[in-house]
Amino acid sequence: MRIILVGAGVVGFHLAERLSVEGHDISVIDASAELVRRIDEKMNVLAVHGDASSPSVLRRAGTEGADLVIAVTDRDNTNLIVSLIAHKMGARKVVVRLRNPELSDPESVLSLEDIGADFVINPIATTADLLERIVHNPGAFDVAEFADGELLLWGYEVSTESPLAGLKLNQLREKYQATINALIVAISRPDGELVIPRGDDELRPGDHIYVFIHRKAIGAFRALIHPEEEKIERVVIEGATRLGIAVAKRLESRVKSLVMIDRDRERAELASEVLSRTLVLHGDIVDSDFARDNNLEDADFFLALTGDDQTNLMHALLIRKLGVRRIVVQAQEPAYLPVLNTLDIGVVVTPRLLTVNAILRHIRRGKVLQVSQIGESGAEAREYLVPAESKVAGTILSELKIPRGSIVGAIQRSEQVLIPEGRTEIRVGDHVVIFALPEAVAAVEKLFSKKR
Repeated sequence: MRIILVGAGVVGFHLAERLSVEGHDISVIDASAELVRRIDEKMNVLAVHGDASSPSVLRRAGTEGADLVIAVTDRDNTNLIVSLIAHKMGARKVVVRLRNPELSDPESVLSLEDIGADFVINPIATTADLLERIVHNPGAFDVAEFADGELLLWGYEVSTESPLAGLKLNQLREKYQATINALIVAISRPDGELVIPRGDDELRPGDHIYVFIHRKAIGAFRALIHPEEEKIERVVIEGATRLGIAVAKRLESRVKSLVMIDRDRERAELASEVLSRTLVLHGDIVDSDFARDNNLEDADFFLALTGDDQTNLMHALLIRKLGVRRIVVQAQEPAYLPVLNTLDIGVVVTPRLLTVNAILRHIRRGKVLQVSQIGESGAEAREYLVPAESKVAGTILSELKIPRGSIVGAIQRSEQVLIPEGRTEIRVGDHVVIFALPEAVAAVEKLFSKKR
């Protein structure tokens, strides 16, 4: 595909990196000469310096008749103008990032048709949705849905108290498979390596595992992975930011006690006006008297969402010191992730990378029913519909030449969701969910393509 990326910041850079590796013809436009030079030096793409709201600049990048235009600059106004011009120039598909909810919400006065876009992504809404799922699934750091919501891909940390700790996967299957409809498809070790496990791989405390699980088996699996019973009744959010307010709105009807803190009085007052069931406090978490007087140590969940990476990190460490076990830290800069993940401070979310994942998930839906990016690894979980002309139709799983670095996680057949075994047959009409490491994605694409 010929793809035009407008914006060479974090989102644009990561999209260019992922899409160029897949063999697409990529052009990147940015008004910053420094960002254009950086992307030109690191990737085999056409880097164009200029104002993308200018038709001549878009034309120079090859926008006329392009297969896809993705506008992800930091300015909503620029992205809107790019969308309108690209659509007018005959771009087949346009994706736009918009931060302002008045422009991106479904009830916005501007429809997709009005702005010439096929898809709008709001990073704040995307991040808030994930944080809501994390709060309501203690111990999980990622949750994605497949098979019409009947199948979940959960990222979980193996706790020290879990009876799974110390078990090999083949022992796990022998002991629990009869009662739990689930399959562990990947393990992320503390050193950051993500592997598709074998039967003799052992689960260790602190491992991050990705598991395909039937919705009905959630309770039983959670009791195994985190036997310590947890009720999330009190949630503390630091940061009366757009993201903080969006998360609070989602949690107000689902959490018994919700507290928001901001050290800026004006922001705190504005938040109190738009939130109905949230206690909004003006104060500083660093102040030990403030922390003690407001019983911050009693929080079941603490979300550091100030918008400043250093503040989020330091305050998360302070809250951890008070004894709060469940913590989420927002990180704007993906380069900090390797350090943050070694500090054991809780779940780290990066809105910019979530935006990248959401865009990739959308633009690939023409080939698959659903795609979920796995963290920052580049691995993907994909849901394929098996047509009559598919190469895999009628094949027994043990005879299927699954690419190295991938695994079939589940099969949806009519109303039934199967965790497959070697003797399971793939049939026409099945929805097959497969997990693949980055190096195996292209091979999986070929495997599920039509017969020649």
